[in-house]
Parts: sequence; C-alpha cells; structure tokens
Amino acid sequence: MRELADADRVRAFMRALGSAAQEEGVVYFTGGATAVLVGWRGTTVDVDIKLEPESDALLRALTRLKDELRLNVELASP
Repeated sequence: MRELADADRVRAFMRALGSAAQEEGVVYFTGGATAVLVGWRGTTVDVDIKLEPESDALLRALTRLKDELRLNVELASP
C-alpha cells in the first residue's frame, strides 16, 4: 500500500515528473490532488493526472516515480 499524498508530496511528484519530461507538455491534475493543492483537504488517496501529449518517456517515468515517492498515480480519462 502506498501512502496518502499531502500537498508537499504532490508538489514533489510534480517536480519529479517535470524533470523526467523530454519535451514540453501539459499535466492536468484532477480529483483529490487538486483539492489538496488548493487546501480544501489535507490528503488524497491517489493523484489523478492527464498528460498532453502522452509521451513514452513520461509514461515510463510514472512507474518509477510511483515507487520512489510511494504514491498512487492514476491516468485520468476525459
């Protein structure tokens, strides 16, 4: 079981994902992660994201980052 994500852990994930990017793109955060980042709640069970574009480098990095940061990360669909 991975740990709950507070704002500091979500921000650490954002920095790590940005470092793994090899090209410009956009990451949309949805669900509980947005509520945590704006201070509406203290933690979330997972971090739901939508990548645009979905690059192979970032998708591969997600597996590593989930383990390193002990976060549940899910890809959101529109």
